[in-house]
Amino acid sequence: MHTIKFLSLTLVFLLIATGCAGNYGKFKRKTGNESKATKRELIDNWSDYDIWLTYYTAYDPPRLITIIFDAKNNDQKILVEDNRSIVKVKDLEMWKEVVEEHTTSDGEFVLVWGSSQETEYTGVQEIWGPDNQLYGFIIYQQYAAELERVELVDKNTISLYTLIGEWRGGSSFR
Repeated sequence: MHTIKFLSLTLVFLLIATGCAGNYGKFKRKTGNESKATKRELIDNWSDYDIWLTYYTAYDPPRLITIIFDAKNNDQKILVEDNRSIVKVKDLEMWKEVVEEHTTSDGEFVLVWGSSQETEYTGVQEIWGPDNQLYGFIIYQQYAAELERVELVDKNTISLYTLIGEWRGGSSFR
């Protein structure tokens, strides 16, 4: 009797898991030569991307905690709604201002959280869709933004979900 129950529950779990798995992509952290782009490459090649800045607005002034890079030269899109905490980079002047504000005296790009300007806390991850296609990149402050999931919206569009801020309240980039 226990064996039948176990097999039934296992089958139900597998059916649910395989049914849900098809709509989600991944954030992938790569290092060194494995990475498709570094912080410096993304910053220098900014014009190849639609760029979205996410701010944590509980501080005054708000703190930049993620930068989303959506490649312009492909059919894949990252769905981002422009709202009070998410702003699209509109031109070179705006981008230069962001880069200058977050570059340390030794030339390292850092997203600051609290009083820390430690470079190891500013990371880059690749954004992959469920179709195993690279959609873009995200530079993020590891203590301020916890990258949760990538979800398929339609054939060529994904949406990103994250937990933002010290309190880890739910939010999304949609």
